[in-house]
Amino acid sequence: MSTAALAAISLAAACSSDSSRQEPIDPVVGAEVEDGKDKDEGEDAATDDWSAQLDPGAATKTSLREHELGEAWVIDPERLDAPRKLAIDQAEARGYTVINLGDSWRPYIFTHKTPGVEDFSENVYASHYTGLANDRVDNDGDTLAEHEHNYLELYGIPPSLSVVIDEWQSIPALEQCLEDAGYDRSVFDPSIGNIAFKKKAGSKRLRSWRWARTKLEKEMRSAGMGDAAAAKDYAAAAEHPDTKRAYEYFQTFDREVQVIRHAQIRFRCESLFNERDGQGKFTAGDYDSGTHHALANFEKKHDLMGWGHFKAENIAFLGRSPTEAVHQRLVRVLGERTISAAGVIEDGSARDWKPDFQFTDGEGESHGLRDLSGEYTEATLAALGLDDPQSALARLGELGELATAAEDAPEGAFGELLVAVRLPALPAYYSEDMAFDVVIDRGDIWYDFPWDDEGNKRGQPRKRYPHLTLYVTYEGQRIPLVHWRTTIGSWRTELIDGQEYYAYKNSDVGDRVWQTIMAAPVWIPPASTPTGSLTKLKNVDGRMRRVVNYDETGPGYKSAYGLVAAYHVKLHERKDGTITTYDNGIRTHGSVDYMSILRRFSHGCHRLYNMNAVRMFSMVLQHRSYTRKGQTTIGAGRSFEYKDRSYTMKLDTRGYEFELVEPIPVKVTEGRVRGSRTSPYTEPMPKPGVDYSEDEEELPPGEAPGEVEPSVPVGGF
Repeated sequence: MSTAALAAISLAAACSSDSSRQEPIDPVVGAEVEDGKDKDEGEDAATDDWSAQLDPGAATKTSLREHELGEAWVIDPERLDAPRKLAIDQAEARGYTVINLGDSWRPYIFTHKTPGVEDFSENVYASHYTGLANDRVDNDGDTLAEHEHNYLELYGIPPSLSVVIDEWQSIPALEQCLEDAGYDRSVFDPSIGNIAFKKKAGSKRLRSWRWARTKLEKEMRSAGMGDAAAAKDYAAAAEHPDTKRAYEYFQTFDREVQVIRHAQIRFRCESLFNERDGQGKFTAGDYDSGTHHALANFEKKHDLMGWGHFKAENIAFLGRSPTEAVHQRLVRVLGERTISAAGVIEDGSARDWKPDFQFTDGEGESHGLRDLSGEYTEATLAALGLDDPQSALARLGELGELATAAEDAPEGAFGELLVAVRLPALPAYYSEDMAFDVVIDRGDIWYDFPWDDEGNKRGQPRKRYPHLTLYVTYEGQRIPLVHWRTTIGSWRTELIDGQEYYAYKNSDVGDRVWQTIMAAPVWIPPASTPTGSLTKLKNVDGRMRRVVNYDETGPGYKSAYGLVAAYHVKLHERKDGTITTYDNGIRTHGSVDYMSILRRFSHGCHRLYNMNAVRMFSMVLQHRSYTRKGQTTIGAGRSFEYKDRSYTMKLDTRGYEFELVEPIPVKVTEGRVRGSRTSPYTEPMPKPGVDYSEDEEELPPGEAPGEVEPSVPVGGF
């Protein structure tokens, strides 16, 4: 690789990523820096060879100095003609943050060892995580076909840079496909409003559009505009007094139909129709089931939360060029790597919640809350020259050459690459052992049964939704870091003696702690779990076959507990001074069902988006003392029959366990209780419209139906 190409990847100067370190050291001269000037002004920076060995101090938990590469690429913006490698500990000692851009990257919760500590313990899910990120395997561990992709950002697994480069290199073919099909990005106007998917509504809309078009063309010909009608130049009818009304009526359908039609072109060219599931066929302009599922795939690919309905956000994104879209994906990928390397969590949510909040540092200066995630991502993009969509691919290629320069580097992969960048200074409250605490506000609570005696649904509106806030205490000040939507328990269906009832799944109120953090947690189905839910249909060698369903049990992003979970336990001190714990099965955990976090309820647990749960618990472990207990070993499972076939489910682990030395206090508030009841029902309630007469005859007189173990954990997910 040429020196000029390497030099183009410049790194921006800023402050150390570890506020506990010594004064920042100038990377060129190795002298202390004050007010942007060398304290030793007599030394010639241009001739220094970086030979000075600085004391790196003890390894922090964000350090990469134990990485097998041993060196990181540092390119000084003041010496663009001399890019060089530097030992990781020396780069860190000089105030750089070392970021892993390689294909083997994974979040901190999936590491095998704590930097500076001899506690290696294999984290089993780590290899599967990187396999998913690199589009090598699917959730079941089966090899992906060459044309298949995992779009898992919404589930906490961003793609590797190799995947991003491959996607970027396919853009010319994608753009040619779009051009050949007459793709027009200008039709994607977010002001058009929502276009919701409803069965048969799409075909009805298309018929109305055709009728309105025929009527408009007829009136255009009557008004002497036959040539325009033949050329389908309908805009010519917009101002003519004889055709204006017909044109406006036609437009009420045409705007939506054009959005659908051109979205279908985009989905086809991006291979987002589910051909294998028989949903690859569609009628142009008809918002049918296949298009609905293709839109959902588009949302997953581009990290857009939605249900496969056309809304302002995804309509606007469809208006982006393929280059702009893949660049946004690159931004998100680099953001995750940067946030992980820096060990930060602040994303602006706390700042938006408390815009006027100020804290005072040790020097008496006041500071507001920040979006460190955004700031640090922007700094990394600028440092690596990846902030311009039009030139980013070339920059990625140069970085890729660095990654594959070694003789043993895997062909065609982004390989292993560590880069050292300077990031903005951390806030003063950062340290190796931060005093965290958590408040979960349950928001508006309704304990009333949600149906009346006639079986009509009762309105139970919520204006105040549940939120989780992570705080740190610094110099006597309690500072919010993130403020995120979460879930609480409510009424859920429950099988009792083969009949469906409703039971209130309460979220415990009061003081709890997080002590156990489980990466890739496993949910063990109780004996009452219906056997049908323990199997699934899967395409095996071109045929649909029924297999054991490990999706909900995990480990994996689809599991009931997502990619990471913290156990809520209550501590009790006995008279002899010993501490006992009470675990009611409540967890704070990630969730594959990302839309439920905005609107719905859980079985008692506090759900977070998988990506947020991974970020938060990684950051907590990076700034809190813990014991790495490693992969738990159990021998759970069951044999069962379903539709005259025998199956065996085997679960050999509960996940990878970290135990905090000092638990983190968690306070779950009562919230704002609304309605007539002030406490939850403790017994199951009959479901409206269900005939329980046969079951009731078998019960002793005056006895209510007995509750059996639910099909999810007690208090469950």
